[in-house]
Amino acid sequence: MIKDVLYKEFKIYYKNEENKRLAQIVLDKNYKVIDEYKNTERNYVAKIEIDGQFYVLKSPKAETVIPQRKIQTAFKKGEGLTSFLNIEAAKNMGLDFFIEPLAVMVKRGVFLKESFILMEYIDGKIIRTVEDIDIIMDMVEKIHEKGIYHGDLNTSNFIKTKDGIKIIDTQAKRESFWHFKRAYDILTLKNDLLVMMHNYDVEKKYKVKKDLGYALAYTIKNFKKLPLVEKIRGLKVKLRNKGWKV
Repeated sequence: MIKDVLYKEFKIYYKNEENKRLAQIVLDKNYKVIDEYKNTERNYVAKIEIDGQFYVLKSPKAETVIPQRKIQTAFKKGEGLTSFLNIEAAKNMGLDFFIEPLAVMVKRGVFLKESFILMEYIDGKIIRTVEDIDIIMDMVEKIHEKGIYHGDLNTSNFIKTKDGIKIIDTQAKRESFWHFKRAYDILTLKNDLLVMMHNYDVEKKYKVKKDLGYALAYTIKNFKKLPLVEKIRGLKVKLRNKGWKV
């Protein structure tokens, strides 16, 4: 059961007292940064050390600096809390494929001001083989059957641990009425570099429901591949690198 407590203008969400203590240490900044994996205006991810143990600390800053995303936080819980709640719900459905947060820290007024996600550091291996992709496809089929989609389904968002392959970097959101997001997952995975390197037939392994949702996902995927659209997206990246909030 997820609990919450106020601490230093933040609401900490946690499941046990030890994880609450770890979150308080993070907010007190009494930790050591071992390695910064990403440190941009839109995102921060680092390996940190607390009491001799390693953890991963994330701050999804895009939802506090990108105007349209910030406005949405007036009506949404934010990436960290959404992930925590959704992964907990998935576990209750018997889906234990996700690496869940240990604690989430949220500071907000009308809009989200700042948030942190603390996770266990997992010493795992990257996905490499066809057998690994087979396991991933079985996992994806099971979460899709429950209406859950990844949102950025590629093999780099899975990690091979001593307890098996786990899913990372997802909010584990659900769609109730059609298969747009789940179809988009599959179409994204088809373009994954490792999948293409192995000539892996995703849709032979996973029978996608080709309904209106699939048709829309297919149309949008191909629209994004148009030269003009790719040029506009490239321009957005350049503007972001210059500090524009787009």
